[in-house]
Amino acid sequence: MRFAFLLMLAISAASYAEDPFSCVDSDVTEAFLGNSYLERAAYSTSIPDGFLPLNVPGGLSLVGSKLSDSTTTVVYRATMEAESAFDAAVEAMARSGWAENRGQGLGMMGGFQTIPRPVAAVLCHDDEPGALVVSANDRTGRTFVSYEHHSDSSNCVDAPATVLDEDPFKMMRLLPRLKVPKGVEATNGGSGGYSGGVASNIDISGGTGRSELKNFCEDQLRNQSWEFQTGWSSDLSSGSVWTFNLKDDGLLIGTLHLFDSGSEPIRVRFDASPADPKRGMETGTWSSSLQ
Repeated sequence: MRFAFLLMLAISAASYAEDPFSCVDSDVTEAFLGNSYLERAAYSTSIPDGFLPLNVPGGLSLVGSKLSDSTTTVVYRATMEAESAFDAAVEAMARSGWAENRGQGLGMMGGFQTIPRPVAAVLCHDDEPGALVVSANDRTGRTFVSYEHHSDSSNCVDAPATVLDEDPFKMMRLLPRLKVPKGVEATNGGSGGYSGGVASNIDISGGTGRSELKNFCEDQLRNQSWEFQTGWSSDLSSGSVWTFNLKDDGLLIGTLHLFDSGSEPIRVRFDASPADPKRGMETGTWSSSLQ
């Protein structure tokens, strides 16, 4: 009996040496580790004491947490695709006062998106220390949402202060990121502008009408904290006017415009500029095309 017990220990030890996480739930290994065990960290199936209060949307279940140096990560598994899970997670945190910092951090450009975008954002809170990076990933058919808290607050200090000054690329990060509906053909996409205003445009064919496309874009604007002001609709065009509050840096005014001549494509444009006419007086233009 003792020999059998020692043999079992030897087999277990060999297996552990070969794969130290072989006894761990597969959700945990995929969420935190993927195929790499390089990082030294403390793992747990619970949320550490003192971690930031999280407002987590429905459809997410806790996997566990990872603690290493100045970073703590809490991971959930989601029942939806990565992009939808990410949008829901950021929207839920926004209701708790966490705002996406687009002036610094990941530097994502706004406007119409025709390729899958990195689903990650830096969130900041006036009354909470550090920065919170929210991201979503699809690994081996499973979606995981990570809440990674950094004690370093450098990504949340005075980020909006100069976003409208001279550099149009900084303003471009403040444009809403607008997806196109699935199943449509998107062509002639691009972005451009100058420090006094930026714009993004795209042509949409097939799969949707002008009214449905307008509603699809407006829902995304609301989810990204743009506020509806007014709208219009005619035989050839429809659209709406929006504002985005930059707090101490004033307002952005945005206009969504859809033009439909009766034959495809539907031309869609969103432009934004500072509400204060004294801002963005610098010269210089730029442009880019979507792939």
